[in-house]
Amino acid sequence: MKQPWTIALGSILMLIGVSACAARKQPSGENYYVQATKEYNSHFYQPAIADYQKLIDEYPFSPYAEEAELNIGLAHYKQHDYAEAVGALTDFMRMHPTSKHLDIASYYLAMAHFVQIGRADQDQTHTELALKQFQSIEQRFPESNFAALAHEQIEICREMLARHEYLIGSFYYDRANYKASESRMAELLALYPDTPIAPQALYDLARILERQGKKYSAAQAFTALQKSYPNTKYASIAAEELRKLHQSVDTEEDPLKLVLAESGFGEDRRGADQVAVHESLENLAATDSGKAYGDNGLPNLSAQTAEVADDHRSGGAGGEGEHTAALISNPQTDKTALGPAVLRMVRLSSADPPLSLVLDLTGPVSYEDDLSNGSDFSTLKVFLKGVSMDSKLAHHLVFDRSIFHDCDIESDSKGTTVTVNTVPVSRFAIVPLQRPARLLVTFTPQNSPVPATANAGIGGDATF
Repeated sequence: MKQPWTIALGSILMLIGVSACAARKQPSGENYYVQATKEYNSHFYQPAIADYQKLIDEYPFSPYAEEAELNIGLAHYKQHDYAEAVGALTDFMRMHPTSKHLDIASYYLAMAHFVQIGRADQDQTHTELALKQFQSIEQRFPESNFAALAHEQIEICREMLARHEYLIGSFYYDRANYKASESRMAELLALYPDTPIAPQALYDLARILERQGKKYSAAQAFTALQKSYPNTKYASIAAEELRKLHQSVDTEEDPLKLVLAESGFGEDRRGADQVAVHESLENLAATDSGKAYGDNGLPNLSAQTAEVADDHRSGGAGGEGEHTAALISNPQTDKTALGPAVLRMVRLSSADPPLSLVLDLTGPVSYEDDLSNGSDFSTLKVFLKGVSMDSKLAHHLVFDRSIFHDCDIESDSKGTTVTVNTVPVSRFAIVPLQRPARLLVTFTPQNSPVPATANAGIGGDATF
């Protein structure tokens, strides 16, 4: 017969055991995490993915679940399953927007696109996605170790996109579609002016403009080449081309700004919205070889297009082309007025001869413009929304011995209209400038000689 104290001791030990079981924590998935991490570190990525996923499925509230989700995306990347990596890392960033691992996830998401970038003559969707993600890393995590790495990849992405644009522009040029080629080269220079291909693109743009008979615009482009890329081989070539053209170039502002504005790529265009080529050039090359352009309007490139020779345009420029007046679209038109502002002065640029008119303002403005042509004159009207004119500014200005005849300025409750009368011009561009705020209105004269200029005559009591 057991002693009473023995029975009591057994009861106490049983109670202790029950209490210990009750106090034991519920399973946390730690075993799955440890096992999966060992597999990941040993490069057994598929088993690691499976164990991380079991942890998430069975213990979604485990403290290891967040890191397991991240490591699934990284494991997919490590084993080159880039589509799965993109999906997993995108989900991680969406579900954990404040995670301390967000910079890592962002970098490898960008890299999952980056490693899929092909040749310059192929589709650039992955390049654009990688670029956007790398730029986000620089902006959001400037102190992270990944920011410096992202910056290096940004430069590579931008150069690839620039070369892609260059190939398309070259394709159009080789088929004598000079207007389309001009647009591509100008877009390249507007978006990627600091890439290695930019000097060659600017040289080609100058030759394209010359081919179209736009001698003044071509001279602007060659001048821009000398100023913006003085240490390249194209700068010395540009000097010789300028001597052949015999054109006076207005240097009130950077000529590159002016030639890009004339091609429809002014400063106020947003670079992020400009890259519009998503069609694979390789796919286009596989289409009907008898068609130069596909149904989507993009070029059908031959297999040789990617190998564009540097000197493929070494021949002389074509003859003079027929000029037609063209209205350069203004992205600010119809936007809400940025004023109120005051038109302080209307003056000619400081170049000799002056080919630009400068509207000095007290702040940025929105505007509308309209050009009309007669047999021996051109008239440009610029309506400045919500802008009043300075009380000291004359309503009528007369310009002596330049392409400009005179200028009328009228103001009402809606804004101020500046009407400029000139000799016949083929094109014009309006370039918004800052510090101080002003609009530079530059004109391309038709093929009549530009009269020599002296100091501008001034009507009324205006002073310059």
